[in-house]
Amino acid sequence: MTEHLLGRLEVFSFADLLQWMELNHRSGRLSLTQGRDKRNIDWRDGEIVYVSGSLPRHRLGVHLLRSGALPAATLYDLLARNFTSEMNLTRLILEGGHDTHDGLSLRVEELARRLLFEMFGWHEADFDYDANFRVQPILRIGLTMRGQALAFQGVKNLDDTERRRPRRKRPEAEVWDSPFEPKETEERFWDLLERAEHAIAPDDARKLSRVFHEFAERVRGVAERTVSMRPVFEDTAVMLGELLKKGSVDPTSVIPIAALDPYLTLDLLILANALSVDRDNAVGTAPDAIERLGSRAVTVLIDRLTSSDFRRISESDGAARALRRASVAAAVAAGRYAERYGTTRERAYTLGLLHTVCYAELFEVFREVDFPAGAFRAAALEAYRTTLGVRLSETWSLPPDFESVISDDGRDPSEAASLVRTARATVPACAIGATGSDSVDPLLTDEIAAEVNLVFQFLGLPPVEAKRGQ
Repeated sequence: MTEHLLGRLEVFSFADLLQWMELNHRSGRLSLTQGRDKRNIDWRDGEIVYVSGSLPRHRLGVHLLRSGALPAATLYDLLARNFTSEMNLTRLILEGGHDTHDGLSLRVEELARRLLFEMFGWHEADFDYDANFRVQPILRIGLTMRGQALAFQGVKNLDDTERRRPRRKRPEAEVWDSPFEPKETEERFWDLLERAEHAIAPDDARKLSRVFHEFAERVRGVAERTVSMRPVFEDTAVMLGELLKKGSVDPTSVIPIAALDPYLTLDLLILANALSVDRDNAVGTAPDAIERLGSRAVTVLIDRLTSSDFRRISESDGAARALRRASVAAAVAAGRYAERYGTTRERAYTLGLLHTVCYAELFEVFREVDFPAGAFRAAALEAYRTTLGVRLSETWSLPPDFESVISDDGRDPSEAASLVRTARATVPACAIGATGSDSVDPLLTDEIAAEVNLVFQFLGLPPVEAKRGQ
């Protein structure tokens, strides 16, 4: 066997994988993916030391809340620290004295067993074993059942379940967009190349192919990385710092600051929804997020976001300023159109404010990749923005209407996406990407432009003119 093993469970079953890993005393990470569901099993010398999953219900914080091990207020406090540092949740729990080593190990083991036994029912899934992955366990799960015993028990449980279940056709595995696989990346590149406005010479095409594949791989890294907080703007950090100087922070005083910074708003929503399993019940505004989090967690979050060891967005970052202009302008306009699209002004404002978050992620990738500016790069950005928007919305546990907006390709029929398209078309001079042909209300354009410019003046951004109605 090689140090990097890839395959499908139809060929090499999950039970076989467990036994092979134990018998060969393997170390590293074994990842299994079935549709949206990805699970990682970390090994050391043939023993399982940690198991994790990609879905909200797999999160340790959710498990600890559901089992009654820790209250929500404590978990939000710990997650605020976890998402703004390299400290993982288990270490923070132990160092904070919130549980004993043995007690937490038992809870982690309980979650690990559930995730493992569920995988015995997987048949159409991919696996990837990376022997070079550095496993650094905080806890030794100490599973009393090793790989071979787990395999035996898992298969037995599956057989017992199948016998009790009425005979029926096995459901097909969920179809899931996989734009980052080599074949899909190659097909997407040639599709974009064929749709290019001008012919591209063979030598230039080969260079673009290399940089496109590097770009796609880095976007994949963004889509698959763990949850973390986004840095806020320098002026946001200053305003939050002033709140901290007053001692006891009134959480509601954070709301007007968040209204001017899409990343502070996003951070609040990510933290507030971190323990949510049902995205239909996730919060979608800064006031609702703050109410759910409570004063302690909000204070911890803003303290971490303003600390010297946490990066901030520089005022001289031109791309970030352009995204901020687009976000704030769309937010103000969306708030004015809210009632027409059946939503509250606060939620409409937030939808407009966060519509650029995928652009921000992709612009960061462009900083790392020598991708020549031009029409082909713009097409590559749009080609991956929709898929990335879906992935990040799920990772961040944002409500479904936010996913519609963030991943909108200009054709999403939802009320939320239509609202933000109209808002962007109202102030097209600020918009990132094409604005489409959405009609705007001529009676509102001047009022919206005036309101936008008041906010821009406060933020030190150049003024804009509104689009005249059609």
